[in-house]
Amino acid sequence: MNKKIVIVDDHQLVRDGLASLIHDLDDDFEIIGQGSNGSEAIALAAALRPDIILMDVAMPDMNGIDATRRILDNNPEIKIIALSMHAERTFISGMLQAGAMAYIRKESAFEEISTAMDAISEERVFLGEGIAEIVVGTAGDKDKNKNKLSERETQVLSLIAEGMKTREIAATLFLSEKTVETHRRQISRKLELYSVAEITKYAIREGLTSID
Repeated sequence: MNKKIVIVDDHQLVRDGLASLIHDLDDDFEIIGQGSNGSEAIALAAALRPDIILMDVAMPDMNGIDATRRILDNNPEIKIIALSMHAERTFISGMLQAGAMAYIRKESAFEEISTAMDAISEERVFLGEGIAEIVVGTAGDKDKNKNKLSERETQVLSLIAEGMKTREIAATLFLSEKTVETHRRQISRKLELYSVAEITKYAIREGLTSID
């Protein structure tokens, strides 16, 4: 099945370069739209319902962080890859907290975009070269005073971070899907982590999963 892709960047040359790269990667990838700012990204997401959006972070009119948050509020099934020239933690954490599944720098896009596509298709977060180190090294401390996870909750968290869905986690741990969902709610409540990206970031920092 073709993966429908929208590219959003305020530079036409960047959009054209990415479109050419993606076209050469795999015949299953189809570019169905392009936009130059966050407002256009929201409109394209609503009209075209793409599988993946390549989203620039810093754009005029509306930035990629706000656009990502609004898109995923209405279309949570869309996967968003953040593309940026910026590697500052403010941009990275902003995009991940908004729900982006991958963050890569534009200078590395040609080498990493294929890997990022594969990762998010498997519900795994992908952090490009140099990004994971920033995430791990500057992660917040908001969970330090929270209740510790139980052993079972830790197992469930690790499997979520590895990209497993509720059904797969239930089969792996010999639990009912209802029980797994209960553990997911407890994890979110205790750690205040409400997206796969946040859970993965936490798991990486705590050594519960790898970034490979």
